[in-house]
Amino acid sequence: MIEKKGRGARKSERPASTVAAELKEKRDAFLQSFFKRGAELSDEMMQENRRLRDQLSAIEAENAELKTQLAGDRAIRDLLKKIGQLESDKSRLLSTVNEQKEITGQISHRFAQVESELESFANLYVASFQLHLSLRLPTVVRHVKELLQQLIGARSAAIYLADEEGRHLVPVACEGIDLASVASVALHDGAAGDAVSAVIERAFLTGVPHIAEGAVTDEPAACIPLRIEDRLVGVIVVFGLFAQKAEFVTLDRELFKLLGAHAGATLVAAYHYTTGDGRLPAPEALRRLLE
Repeated sequence: MIEKKGRGARKSERPASTVAAELKEKRDAFLQSFFKRGAELSDEMMQENRRLRDQLSAIEAENAELKTQLAGDRAIRDLLKKIGQLESDKSRLLSTVNEQKEITGQISHRFAQVESELESFANLYVASFQLHLSLRLPTVVRHVKELLQQLIGARSAAIYLADEEGRHLVPVACEGIDLASVASVALHDGAAGDAVSAVIERAFLTGVPHIAEGAVTDEPAACIPLRIEDRLVGVIVVFGLFAQKAEFVTLDRELFKLLGAHAGATLVAAYHYTTGDGRLPAPEALRRLLE
């Protein structure tokens, strides 16, 4: 009992005010430390929040930039796709245009061929019509000269007929040259005389026409045998061409064929018709010849 009293007396030796002051001091220290820590935490949280906001802003900016880039890339891809499509359409159109050009060129070429053929037919028709238009000998000779001059472009030409008994080719008509200056051509069954006479003689004896190839520089330019069926009766000789006529073309060769096949017979028929004063043969005479 006494000891207990002694411990209790020691405990009560500290005044209550002192204990309260200590408690208050400790509380104030705790509160100060607590609020200080809270302020520090708040400051840290604000800084972290600011950092996070800055980071979010950066991310949003980057996101916006990526969206813009993505939109640009998509636009570029769409543009490239459109360009590819346009290039494909361009190639297709160019191919179509080239095909159309080729077709047009073929049509134009064929049209030119047809036009040339029609022109040739027209000229051949005119030549044939002119040859058989009359049986008056002067008219026939004039028509032959006109054909040589206007359709073939002969500046100078001559018509020779064969003197079978004298073995000569004798000029009977000329164009662009004096008849008196044109000599007869002797037939020796071989080349003889000057070069021009040799060509004329060879063409008559062989029946093979002489037509200059390429630019005409030498005389004669052409020598065409005249036939009545398989019989050679003369030649048409073209000595020179007009300046604008540089060479012979396909139509000229066709006209030469026509003259070689028809001019001889027409001249002989015109001779007989003219020397007969234009009298027609008696029907009975023709009938007897046809029996």
